[in-house]
Amino acid sequence: MLVIIPVFMYAIFLDDLLRHTLDAQETALSTIWDYAVSDYAAEPTGGEAFAGFGQTQGLARQMYCDHESGIDSYQTDPPECRLRTMHHHQELVAHACWMHPEAQQVECTVDQNAVGSYGVTLHASYMRQFNRGGLIRCSSRSGVQNYLLPTTFLQEFSQVDLAKEHKDGDVHDNAEAKGDRTKDTYYLPWERIALVTDTWALTTPQNTEPGVKDTEPTNVYVRVAHIYSSQENSGFTQMSPAAEQLVRQAIQRKLLDTSLQLDNDAGDDPRNVSISIKAQTGSNAPTQRIDQGDGAGTYFNNEWRDWEANNNQATAQARGEYYMGCQQPGKC
Repeated sequence: MLVIIPVFMYAIFLDDLLRHTLDAQETALSTIWDYAVSDYAAEPTGGEAFAGFGQTQGLARQMYCDHESGIDSYQTDPPECRLRTMHHHQELVAHACWMHPEAQQVECTVDQNAVGSYGVTLHASYMRQFNRGGLIRCSSRSGVQNYLLPTTFLQEFSQVDLAKEHKDGDVHDNAEAKGDRTKDTYYLPWERIALVTDTWALTTPQNTEPGVKDTEPTNVYVRVAHIYSSQENSGFTQMSPAAEQLVRQAIQRKLLDTSLQLDNDAGDDPRNVSISIKAQTGSNAPTQRIDQGDGAGTYFNNEWRDWEANNNQATAQARGEYYMGCQQPGKC
């Protein structure tokens, strides 16, 4: 009895403690991966770095307010998250709680300048405008208290405590009690994890006609124009007045018709970005009809066929098998 009773009771305690440890790990790990699928292209709200940052963190807290993800009511005011509720405290021995002084519900922060910054002013302005992700860190920590095991057992045979101080009563009140918490609380290790998100990748299908201006912030046109037309781009600031002078002199010398002034949008204006992108559907070649002086012509809008390796075409035909259609890396 001296051996069986303590071992049996302690085994139950370790089972609860191990489950709480795994739940604490899941909280941070699951939350950080939610940011891999967040909508970074949406406009930020409430001062967040990108739309949904606070929402993703808030939803994670709502899921793990009861310390685990297995029992969720999906209600507007979930009973498992109500303050002071005992709805989720059903363990036999060990009760976890976020309310301990040194515990913390899952929290996430984003550091946009920690990754990918070149220290160049033009690049920094691009990151501020479009890169709303970056290095995201999430952390959490839980505290566990004993509600069944006696602190000591048969002290006349052993002077070693069986467990930390035994608790009774309200779990939340006990968690928030003042004093030395090392005597009655098992603080689980900090769970810290980070994720670098590539938020420059566009998920919206691109469809841009040449010579057409685009103001949709989720499209590549706006991103290219941000760099191309920037006053910090010395190539643009030097080219723009030179192009204006060239066209003006050509018109004055009657080499160009007056209708071809740059401000008339009658022809290609080197001061404006002109992009041709046509979304590819199925196995069809990515072709696009372009109006020309002598009619219209059909062109590939990417390197679909370069008549050498045709890597883009091979990629579509062998997608899921080889990278860029190449069976041997570095051989194509």
